[in-house]
Order: sequence, then structure tokens, then C-alpha cells
Amino acid sequence: MENQEMYEASAPVQAPDQQAAEMIKITFSRKLARAFTTKSGKDVVAISIPNVDPNDKSPWEEFVLPVTMVHSDHYGSKALWVKLPANGSTTLSRNFKPSEEGGEWTKQERVVDNNTLKSMVEAYKLKPKTQNAR
Repeated sequence: MENQEMYEASAPVQAPDQQAAEMIKITFSRKLARAFTTKSGKDVVAISIPNVDPNDKSPWEEFVLPVTMVHSDHYGSKALWVKLPANGSTTLSRNFKPSEEGGEWTKQERVVDNNTLKSMVEAYKLKPKTQNAR
């Protein structure tokens, strides 16, 4: 067992003035995620955010993350999760279809902090549950 220290896990060493970044976990349905490859060849996932108001018929906002940041829950769950820095921000975009045929698509972008993003993505948790839901 001379090489036992080689197999022991050790915590990463951090400088005393450097603190670990606080992370927030965002959970969402697989149905909201759409994987695609960018023009430069990177694999990414676009995560859609449903509108909170059911009468709002505008397109859903979405944000894009690398595939390596999006993880699947274990045990066959239909949920995905991602961890983002709590003090960071994310760019949301919303595409609008042209009003006339042959027109150009327009894109509206805005930046939100990750705590607001978490509340937007997980807004479904605030809805009351129906009696006969499956």
C-alpha cells in the first residue's frame, strides 16, 4: 500500500484571500432545452424560459450555455440542472418573426443577474397544482 496516497482525493488548495464563488442551481424540464452546434463547431444548449402570464403570446426568451454546464438528474428524471455563479449575469434573447413575408427576423436582448434568471426559469413552482394532474 505504498501508493495509497496516490489514490486519495484531496481538496483543491486555495489562496487565503481567494474564496470559493457562491453558486446557484437552476432546475428545468428537458422539454425546455434544445441542443445544437454553433457555426464555429461548439456544442451548446439553448434553454427556453416560458412566459409567466398564460395570455402573453410573445416568443419565449432563451439563453445559451455550453453542453458541459448542463447536467441531467439521476434516476431517469425528466429534469436538467445547471450551476451558475450567484453574482454573475446572463444574456437573454427573444427572436421576433417578421410581420411581412421576406422581412428580417429581429432579436431583442437583455442582461439579467443569475438570481433573477433562477426565479424566471423556476416560475412554474409558484403555480398552484391542479387536482387531476398526472
